[in-house]
Amino acid sequence: MTDPNHFSGRAADRRDALLRDQIAYNLRSPFYRRRFAELGVDPATVRTIADLDELPVFLRPQEHRALQERSLEADGHAFGDFLCADVRDVVSVSSTSGTTGTPILYASTKADVALTNETWERAFRFIGMRPGDGAVVGFGLSMYLAGIPLVRALETAGMRTVAVGAESGTVKLLRLIDIMRPRVLACTPSYAEHLIERSPEVLGRSAADLGIEILLCAGEPGAGLPAVRRKLSDGWGGARVHDILGGIHGVINVSCDAEEYQGMHVLSPDYAVTTQLVDPTTKERVEVTDGAIGERVKTALRWEAAPPFRYSVGDMYQVFTEPCACGLGAERIKVIGRVDDLLIVKGVKVYPSAVKDVAASFVPELSGELRIVLDQPPPRVVPPLCVTIEAGAGTPPSRYEELAGSFASAMHQRLSIRPKVTVVEAGTLPRASHKVQLLEVKTPQPDS
Repeated sequence: MTDPNHFSGRAADRRDALLRDQIAYNLRSPFYRRRFAELGVDPATVRTIADLDELPVFLRPQEHRALQERSLEADGHAFGDFLCADVRDVVSVSSTSGTTGTPILYASTKADVALTNETWERAFRFIGMRPGDGAVVGFGLSMYLAGIPLVRALETAGMRTVAVGAESGTVKLLRLIDIMRPRVLACTPSYAEHLIERSPEVLGRSAADLGIEILLCAGEPGAGLPAVRRKLSDGWGGARVHDILGGIHGVINVSCDAEEYQGMHVLSPDYAVTTQLVDPTTKERVEVTDGAIGERVKTALRWEAAPPFRYSVGDMYQVFTEPCACGLGAERIKVIGRVDDLLIVKGVKVYPSAVKDVAASFVPELSGELRIVLDQPPPRVVPPLCVTIEAGAGTPPSRYEELAGSFASAMHQRLSIRPKVTVVEAGTLPRASHKVQLLEVKTPQPDS
């Protein structure tokens, strides 16, 4: 394989030139002209990728929402005044789910759609997909990146694409997998787990017998957690599990098939800057060395519609710079969680994804499904951390207390906290075809 992050001097110079061109283009927008002026920064002084690290974050989701509201009133569109293209050239719009507020809109021009298709195709090739492969899409078709944009990219790349979508329900999705016998299944890790559980009931046989060779997972960190990854691979008959992130703004990252998870390889550094980090508290630059952790800040290098420049959505990344076990020396990233999902228990920092990984290591005695129940919004947690976890299908209630103790001990050993654990009957916790919310914040009840 060719290392996609190997830059000769000429390639690095070309990347810097792309940045300068993108900045000049961005200055079409009132927002970027205003933001540079507010910061007292002359855009002409930002000459290289390294110069970006000296700039603060320009835009975050809450500010993005405010820009949308203002432009809707002032300009008749909801793309904010950092839209650089003519609104008539916007041909595709993706949006976040809106579970934490007004949905955030991401616009694409025809050129942006073509670029997105090309970056997705890089990921398909990287994980061994080829034209003619069957691919069933089990993401919600309305999903921000992995819905219609993924379907479009699969079709453009020549895949035999079945866009059933999670909206169709588990029964229909499993039946179509059984009929079509695709090589690839694309869905969230939690939904792939749910399909494993439901396959014997719906089809009368195991998901391992359905011929899936590649699981293309996105939307949540599960596929990057060793225990979850093993559970998915075993449940789907040895399928390779690949973690994918990106699909817009020139960003695409995908994990290789190394035996141990190595993070997601950055496949499009010529289209976007995706490995610059800041401290989530101070917002100061974090130097990127092997294993560095921080809040990710991205900058597009070839985007037309509303280009992100020093934009943070609040994701926490770990960046790896040493060569991967697969043989590539490319930069890789691992999603640790979200800044606003961080839990601090007696000074110990814990992300829900780490708790999920501990739970998956107890399968099949426990199902791996869990909820972290909080009395108040994160990050501060008054001990003990309360975790509700589901028993495995064949686990008798007489073992619940024992398993609660074992799980609490494993949490203490691996994460340095000892939670209060409640084990509930298999099937108690609701499943989701989209992202599973592992945190539940109790709403205070009024005094009677």
